[in-house]
Amino acid sequence: MSYLFWDIYDAKLYTHTGKYQHMTHPIKFSLRYLKDIKKEDIVNATNEQWQHLGKSELISRYSQTLLKLWPDIQKGDTLTLITSDTGESTFYFNTLALGEINDPEFAEQFLAIWLSKHTSQPLLRKQLLGLSDD
Repeated sequence: MSYLFWDIYDAKLYTHTGKYQHMTHPIKFSLRYLKDIKKEDIVNATNEQWQHLGKSELISRYSQTLLKLWPDIQKGDTLTLITSDTGESTFYFNTLALGEINDPEFAEQFLAIWLSKHTSQPLLRKQLLGLSDD
């Protein structure tokens, strides 16, 4: 994903079948960062995307939790979300487990930032889902 002319991160989506199906778990979603970024900036970007999707209520619900979970990122670090069979979320920083969010709705709302039809990054969505430009 790039913003203006800066490359921010590379994103990868993994499922057991190789195809994403909404509300089907487990899922692994990884962001490998291409630059240093403060956790506050990551949370702010997440909040901006939820606003873009019309989900502003998620900001007050999850922002403080994410600020506590996520570390500052250095170039080359990976932040990964892995969901359980029932949709609960565990975040990893590189290979270190950071903590869990046991609300199954969180995973769907977080992944919607990239996978929703209304994402602000439709090209990245197509790439993650393996869709053509038809």
